[in-house]
Amino acid sequence: MKGSLFGPGTIVLGGGAVLLILVLLIGFFLPTEWSVSAEVRIEVSSDELMPYLDSPEGWARWTAWPDSGLTRSGPGRGAGASISWQDQELGAGSFTIGEVAETSVLYDVEVDGAANTLMITNGEIDLEPLGSATLMRWTESGDLGRNPLMGFWGLTMERAQARELQKSLDQLAELVVRSDSVPIR
Repeated sequence: MKGSLFGPGTIVLGGGAVLLILVLLIGFFLPTEWSVSAEVRIEVSSDELMPYLDSPEGWARWTAWPDSGLTRSGPGRGAGASISWQDQELGAGSFTIGEVAETSVLYDVEVDGAANTLMITNGEIDLEPLGSATLMRWTESGDLGRNPLMGFWGLTMERAQARELQKSLDQLAELVVRSDSVPIR
């Protein structure tokens, strides 16, 4: 007696292949771009905030950074100040300040992601003076690349990144209002 062409193994493998193709196909239609914002009112002037924003060392005091493999380049502060990393957990990447004005900072982050996908994040911080306080608005946007599996990550990226921005802003607010905090100059 001959075995059937569609035995249990063939059905399982064929079903798995169809499922994988379906997941990849859906991934091609998911968003690859994202954008988030967060803000905080900080009880210091925008001039007092700028040392935390115009250099990688300033950012390292209130945002998450890799623990190892850091390489500093460019000027000490302002446009072109950069830090790159090669971290076992986070991969390779770089943070570069693009432009610094009196009340704003623009920057770019590039990360070599999964499957050699380059993820690019563009960020902007705007400072709005409010008398002796400052309203700080932080906006980030990015592109996860054309990897269909990254589209699934993109579904949660905005919510997750908004939480991270707000957490960092809260850390900055706490840092700059402490009387023992010494800004980086």
